[in-house]
Amino acid sequence: MRKLILFAFVVLLPAVIVGISNFGVFPDAAWLATLMLVVTVGVAAVFTWQSGDATAKISRYCIVADFVIAAILCVNLGSHWLLAREVSAAKQGVVERHAEEDRDDRRKAAEADRQLQLKKAEAELAATNIKLQNAERRRLAQLPVIERRSSITVATTEPTQPAAALVAPMSLVAPGSVASIGAPRLTPEQVRESWWWKLTALAFAECFASVLAGAILAGVWEWDRNRDGIPDHLQRGAAPGK
Repeated sequence: MRKLILFAFVVLLPAVIVGISNFGVFPDAAWLATLMLVVTVGVAAVFTWQSGDATAKISRYCIVADFVIAAILCVNLGSHWLLAREVSAAKQGVVERHAEEDRDDRRKAAEADRQLQLKKAEAELAATNIKLQNAERRRLAQLPVIERRSSITVATTEPTQPAAALVAPMSLVAPGSVASIGAPRLTPEQVRESWWWKLTALAFAECFASVLAGAILAGVWEWDRNRDGIPDHLQRGAAPGK
């Protein structure tokens, strides 16, 4: 029972975690990746439980094989955790980028509305000046020439702020300019793609190590069920001569 509990926490649970993560990393081949994990768990289970009835030499081989499989599984598990962390950060970055884009859009809309209101005010002022000038021209035309002196002062619009202070907001800076250059932010898809080949290599290494170790030990396996230090097949061969 103690060996079962230890095996569940050391091999089975990490394999389940990696299998769940595989559905996000290899969506089209998740079942194949999961079956490769099943092979790894099965081989490790055979090594763990059957090594007790094998000879001392085979038991040592089983321990080494279990250690290699567990080491690769640890690296694989850690890589999947790092991937999940980076994907989470990328998703948060996408949310923040969308919020910033929304703020930029609102600033652009506000700036465009302000410019429109200024142009409307300038147009209204120009129309008022024209009306006043026409009225003054008609008034002067009715006076004697020596009395024709205009008293109209044409209103002009004054700039709302000095020209030197007009600076384009960051949202209006052209892409690629020095002001717009910042640290690149990856999308979740780009993060998964950057990890794809690493996790594929680890999955192959894990499964291949299990298959090769299992094939090698299957060819050299020696039983010692009575635990007397002598392989069972030698005892059976020596029995008729006794």
